[in-house]
Amino acid sequence: MPPDNAEGPSEQEMALITNWIEQGAIGPTGEMPSRQRIRTPQIPTDANVVHPITAIATNSNGKLIAKATYGTIAIVIAGLADAPPLRTIDTNTGKINSLQFSNDGSRLLVGSGETGAVGTAAIYSIETAEKLSEFTGHRDSVYVAKFSPDEKLIATGGYDRDIILWDVGSEQVMQTLKGHNGAINDLAFSPDGKVLVSGSSDETVKVWNVATGNRLDTMSQSEAEVLSVEVTADGLAIVAAGADNRLRVYKLLSKDKPQTNSIVATRFVDESAIVGLAFSPDQRAIIAVSEAGNIKVLRTDNWKPIAALESIADTPSDVCVRTNIAGGVEFLIASMDGKIVTRELPPIMPEDEHGETSDVQPVYLDLGPPSLLDEAELRESGEKSSLLTVSRNVEITGAIDQAGEVDRYQFTARRGEVWAIDADATPGSQLDPQLRIVDVSGQRVLRTRLQAVRDSYFTFRGKDSKQSDDFRMFAWQEMHLDDYVYASGEVTRLWMYPRGPDSGFNVYPGRGNRWTYFDTNHVTHALGEPAYVVRPLASDAQPAANGLPVFDVYYENDDDPSGVAGKNSRLLLTVPEDGGYTVCVSDTRDQGSNGVDKLSYAYRLKIRPAQPSFTAKMNAIGKPIHQGSGRECTITINRIDGFSGDVILDLDALPPGLHSTFPVTVEAGQSETEAMLWADADCPQWDGEPEPSVTATAMISGRRVERSAGSVGKLKWAAPPQATVKIMSTNKDTELTTGDIPWTLAIRRGETVSARVVMNRQDSFTNEISFGKEFAGRGTTFGVYVDNIGLNGLLLLAGETEREFFITADPVSKLGKRMFYLQANVDGGITSPPIWIEMIE
Repeated sequence: MPPDNAEGPSEQEMALITNWIEQGAIGPTGEMPSRQRIRTPQIPTDANVVHPITAIATNSNGKLIAKATYGTIAIVIAGLADAPPLRTIDTNTGKINSLQFSNDGSRLLVGSGETGAVGTAAIYSIETAEKLSEFTGHRDSVYVAKFSPDEKLIATGGYDRDIILWDVGSEQVMQTLKGHNGAINDLAFSPDGKVLVSGSSDETVKVWNVATGNRLDTMSQSEAEVLSVEVTADGLAIVAAGADNRLRVYKLLSKDKPQTNSIVATRFVDESAIVGLAFSPDQRAIIAVSEAGNIKVLRTDNWKPIAALESIADTPSDVCVRTNIAGGVEFLIASMDGKIVTRELPPIMPEDEHGETSDVQPVYLDLGPPSLLDEAELRESGEKSSLLTVSRNVEITGAIDQAGEVDRYQFTARRGEVWAIDADATPGSQLDPQLRIVDVSGQRVLRTRLQAVRDSYFTFRGKDSKQSDDFRMFAWQEMHLDDYVYASGEVTRLWMYPRGPDSGFNVYPGRGNRWTYFDTNHVTHALGEPAYVVRPLASDAQPAANGLPVFDVYYENDDDPSGVAGKNSRLLLTVPEDGGYTVCVSDTRDQGSNGVDKLSYAYRLKIRPAQPSFTAKMNAIGKPIHQGSGRECTITINRIDGFSGDVILDLDALPPGLHSTFPVTVEAGQSETEAMLWADADCPQWDGEPEPSVTATAMISGRRVERSAGSVGKLKWAAPPQATVKIMSTNKDTELTTGDIPWTLAIRRGETVSARVVMNRQDSFTNEISFGKEFAGRGTTFGVYVDNIGLNGLLLLAGETEREFFITADPVSKLGKRMFYLQANVDGGITSPPIWIEMIE
């Protein structure tokens, strides 16, 4: 077509061209141009120029190294860097982007191409440098070429966005895999060769069935180009990294059919793009090489960074691994300055040597009743200094007399002792107490250090200082239950995933006012405020050099981390070393009585030995129990002085025909659990209104501690309700057993299973029935929940009698069996008889 505003051919000119074509126009003579050769002037390079190394590979025994520069591959003997190449292969196919030795080391697979022209893969003989096979079909440069494990296929991908599977023997195309919207940067086969994983510039990782070419899953968590992918040697996980500076690990589940490959871990590795990954031969470690030349080592049992190796001077282009003569593991990193840099893998120490917990063993004391002291009397008796020395285990009455005043009380303590320090405003006092602990030199005492392992921020809306629900976080899919989250000095912990399109995380305890951890303060958070997933470091552990901050947390706060004591302050001090420690008391707002009325800013300070314990409270059943259904009660545990273990609750005997899910457990770190009583369909009416009691027990410091939790309530018998509920298998041949032997639904950690809820309605009862939203599943172990609930939760529409629902088990879920049931909004909240959910490996 002519350019815009240009006059096109005239009618006479068009007729002349037509006549020329019809008479058989003679084309140009000579050799047809090749797409594989760019027809541009060849400008010779200076003899002393350094050629960038664009790809590198080693054979299986690590004795040979192949290194590529533009159009040329040199085969060298490892350890003889200055010796002439053993073999040189001239490909004449443009820039070489990918190298891989065959399993026996006799052949070399090369991926290369000319930008904007052609992409090709070829197999060369190591012995003769002869080209054995060639695979040409890409419309642009090939970035990656990989043998299948049996070497019958190769997979190629590049800038044209296509993935091609080739038959090695016939050199024919077996499959062309389309679906990526960006360049294919890396490919990896599963060890059995059934699955191919691709990483692309379209910010996704895709999983493909090799036999059919079908796409099995797309993982879209990446926030920038995916530059490197690997599959673990056991075929259980995919590792991906790229330009968003993060390494992600996915559980490889979609092997035979489409399935969601859940994310296992996300690690912020470096401040620049991750351009290469390589496993150690034993798969215990993986290294990540960044665009800036930084090299990080991560252990593969928990994907935590454990070392930062010496950086390289120039931009890396490729990485491979070999075992040297001495048996050590070496990573070879090729760079654009024409060098190959070697870095040795450091020892991978057992996890307990890189633990997250303090090395100080807690010591709990029994010192009897506290000594009662008065601040004013102490000063009148001769203590004129602002620092008052007090005995161990005291209760002090004092006051903040002047604005900005800090009262200081020093006591001695020994390593490992655990002290509970409480500062309460006295009745009528305006004081908002604040506590801080310093050592004899006046320095704040470090409680812990927190290493940030990924970054995020608050989305949708901010959070007040009490809210525990709807924490909406950027990239929440990469966060996990029990993760610690640090934001503006406050540390919370994730308790429940978002359960639908319009929800966010719940943080501990899951309901009510939120808890904080490491004695940090409750803080209001703004929309867009930075937040970090963090992990505590052992006192002797070195922070990972991952480009994210490390936060020091000191013994100080101005409120109770559990929220029970309101504005009063609580600290739990585990003494790091023998010595003197000073408790500083002040007003959060730096206010005081200023001599007007001391009682207006009075406080009561306790410095006492911690006594881990708990109390239990029952939310009793208040409605009749209908035949063929049940009623729920809940038990809340108040944890005291750092007690975090299991609490087991048991119930007295019940009337005939009535059953319960007791004994139930409030799991370690949790605040409550549900229990349920249900009646057989033919349960006889019992005499009176029995009131069985519940007993709570726990093991604390080697002692059995028992507390009364109260009664489940006065039990009243009732005839069948308007509808009864059952949980049935999706296999309709499986029947629910009523009575004492519910059926069992097995589920593995990280997987989702399904069941059916079946409603037996009376003829006149056609109402819509709700089983709840995020709390639809009842009685489960922590981390097991009803999934895929949408906006309306688990629901039976008007007239419906059954539907399938889904149950997911998070990897944090405990192994074992626990009863599960549903609660319907019928007759004030009836429940189904329970089933067993068994968590298995």
